[in-house]
Amino acid sequence: MGERVFVIALAMLVLICSTVSAANVGVSPANINFKDVLRGGYAERPIIVTIDAESPVDVTVSTRGEIASWLAFSEENFSVSKGAPMQLMVSTNPPRDTPNGIYSGFVTVKISELGEGVEGFATGLVIPTLDVYVTVQITDQESISCQATSFKVTSAEQGDDIIFSLDVLNTGNIRISPQITFDIWDQDSINLVKQVEFSDVEIIPTKRESLLIKIPSDGLEVGQYWVDMSAIDCYASQTLTFDILEVGALRAFGSLDRIIVAPWADIDEIVPIAASFKNAGEKPLDAKFVGKITFKNKIIQLIESEESLFVPINEQSNFQFYFTPRKAGKYVISGRVFYDNKRTYEQSTILNVKSKGVTIGSVTRTSAYFILILIIATLIFKIHKERKSYISKSRGFMR
Repeated sequence: MGERVFVIALAMLVLICSTVSAANVGVSPANINFKDVLRGGYAERPIIVTIDAESPVDVTVSTRGEIASWLAFSEENFSVSKGAPMQLMVSTNPPRDTPNGIYSGFVTVKISELGEGVEGFATGLVIPTLDVYVTVQITDQESISCQATSFKVTSAEQGDDIIFSLDVLNTGNIRISPQITFDIWDQDSINLVKQVEFSDVEIIPTKRESLLIKIPSDGLEVGQYWVDMSAIDCYASQTLTFDILEVGALRAFGSLDRIIVAPWADIDEIVPIAASFKNAGEKPLDAKFVGKITFKNKIIQLIESEESLFVPINEQSNFQFYFTPRKAGKYVISGRVFYDNKRTYEQSTILNVKSKGVTIGSVTRTSAYFILILIIATLIFKIHKERKSYISKSRGFMR
């Protein structure tokens, strides 16, 4: 009987341990190859970090090998879960005195602390680690090249800026400031009515930038126009058409979808706050957020964007703020967005601040371990009791 109880106890321990420690981490791609990087130059590549755990899992990244000091990350500590993978940018910046050749190293992706597991058990017994093999090819030959795509223009009301956009990828190994030219023609494409050049943005190697270029509409009457839009350095161009409309012809409409903040925070913790605004109208908008933070029905802080945020048509942008609570309790964060002489509905959300020294994770983890210890103690007691009864019966039989 004692042996049976012991086997049951062992099985339960194995089940619990497997429940609280199971998590599979994945990284794609498994290898990174930086080609034709200049000495003292720069290049970057993205990798995707995934995990099959439902709850958020803390991940750290580090480097090793001969190029460890050349590598950097967009973030060194972050969280991932099954529904929220992480796109991590890995960059390299080799020293200026590096000889030509191919060098290698590793990016190590490690789970430092697992989150809450199945049925409330804390996890953290198994720490998966993956290595991403990285090679860097050093050259002294400069290469200038780029790709320009997604040429766009939006119609504008008379007096408003005309908004042009395009994506530029620097496929060379030196920094570039691509020259963009605009030749604007009348409706019949006969008379050239406006010429503009733009080269104000610097793009580092392997980086893709989305360029938004504003051109004043002064001197253009109401009507249709054509534009030859060219990215000269990228050997790319496209002919587009747009309209200059009467004032008030385009509908301006935006919505403050929500104010985003973590539901719980600690005293003196720096808490990020994001206000998500969407331009659902027919013209680009310059928008500004104005709001407040209240505690026990008293305003303790006003929050307002210092500059207007430019939001293209059908785009969603976030206003970012930070707040440091000094007392425990419930805070109400509220506000609205002002744009084009209009304002959105007011939105609000709750931030709960707890006292220092107590965290939800620590309470859950402590409770799980207490339950585990209680189960083990109960099983040991039963084993001891069964063994004692067995010995007593054996002695009585021998007599």
